[in-house]
Formats: sequence, C-alpha cells, structure tokens
Amino acid sequence: MSEGEAVFGIPEVDGPFFAALPPGWLALLAGHSGSGAPLLAKQFARAGTGHVPVLFYTTFERTEDVLRGFTSYGWDPSELKIVNLADEYYERVLLRGLDIARARERGLTLDELVGAEPRDVTTKSFSLTNRMLSDLAGMDEPFRLVLDSVDFFFEVLEPHDVTTVARQIRHRCQTIGGQALLTVHSVAHDRAVYGLLQDLADLVFELKAEPNGDRYRHTLYTEKVANRPELSRITPLHVGESGWAVGAEAGARG
Repeated sequence: MSEGEAVFGIPEVDGPFFAALPPGWLALLAGHSGSGAPLLAKQFARAGTGHVPVLFYTTFERTEDVLRGFTSYGWDPSELKIVNLADEYYERVLLRGLDIARARERGLTLDELVGAEPRDVTTKSFSLTNRMLSDLAGMDEPFRLVLDSVDFFFEVLEPHDVTTVARQIRHRCQTIGGQALLTVHSVAHDRAVYGLLQDLADLVFELKAEPNGDRYRHTLYTEKVANRPELSRITPLHVGESGWAVGAEAGARG
C-alpha cells in the first residue's frame, strides 16, 4: 500500500481499509481536547501530499500554529492549501458586526460619512459553507480534504446546515474520488446531528487519552469501516518522531 492510498499514514491502521472502501469516501474522527486529534488530522492531510491536491481547513488554530504543527514533524506544509475559516468568519462577519454596533452606539459624524471608504458588498453575503464548498466545486480530480473541526460549524450554523455541509462534501468525494476527514472535538453539541454525521461517514474513529499512572494512554477506536463490522478494532497509539504510530508509549517523543 503506497502512502497515497493511506488513511492516516499508519500502515498497521490503514492496511485493512482500502479493500473495503469506495473510491471516494468520508471519515469522521472524534477526539476531546487533549486527545491529540488535531495532530492525527494533520497526519491524514500529510498522507495525501505529493499524490493529490490537499485542502486543510482549520476553525480553531492560528494559521502559524497549523504550520508549526506540520513542520515540527518534518512535514512540508507548502504542499497543501491551508484555509483559516475562523479568521475569515471573524474578519468578514463578526468584525463588520462590531463596526455596525459601534456606529449604532455612538452615531456617525459628517466627516466619517464623507470620508468613508466603500465596503466590499461581499461581506454582507459571506457564507461559511459556500466559502469551503466553492473550493470543492472547482476540483475536477481526486483530492484530500480536512475540516478541523466541525465544532465551529455547530456554533455558527443551524444543525441541519452542518449535516448539509457533510452531505455535500461526501457527494463531491463520491463524484470524483475524494477523501475527506471531519473532526469533532466535542460530541455534546447535538447528539442527533452527531449521529447523522456518523451515519454519513464511511469511516468513524475516536481517539481517546486515558490516565495511565502519571501519563496518558492513547487509543484509537475504529468504530466503523463502510459495511464491514469485522474490521472494527482498538489500536494503542503513541506519538513518535514522525507523528502517531502504533504501540505503547515506550520510545515516544518527549
């Protein structure tokens, strides 16, 4: 199995999956804060670089922190497109809302009205979902996509809009052979919607960090592999020099 055919780039985890998966598929990774799910999402993105275009959407990290997360493991971030959706949403929706609130609070002077620069009308109609899906619409070849994480969408969209985004991503994957990973850092937003995301996904994982003496034991639970329940499994992981790897903590990166 070549790295371009990998899920996470962890051979022991990836090996059984590809015979069971359609050419285009959607994966869902759940991992609470501190579990290491953001690193596993980056490893998923890195496994596609050099083989297909890779889109990495972050909704909670600063762009420089995403870049640092890649380079600290020797992964070249220049080979993928990184989009900070949280920054764009702030600049084009929330910041404009703050400007309007200030204007309503204190009013505008004549000088401010005369000297005001025309605003880009696209700020009025900025859509978080369309911003991402427009990139997908322009793809005409197999691709890899990461949305880390969906939690931000739960905060700013209606629940049915969250599942609509997931359905559109999955449809695009199926149409042109894409591979997408959605991460969820908390399943407490709307359990019914989270259940729908699980139903939509071809692969479902949960990464857990559980106390083990004075350290944490990390375990990847493979809960769903298409229609192959016999492929579900529990795999111990540790973070090594090249990212997540199978095995106990011995030899892990400090």
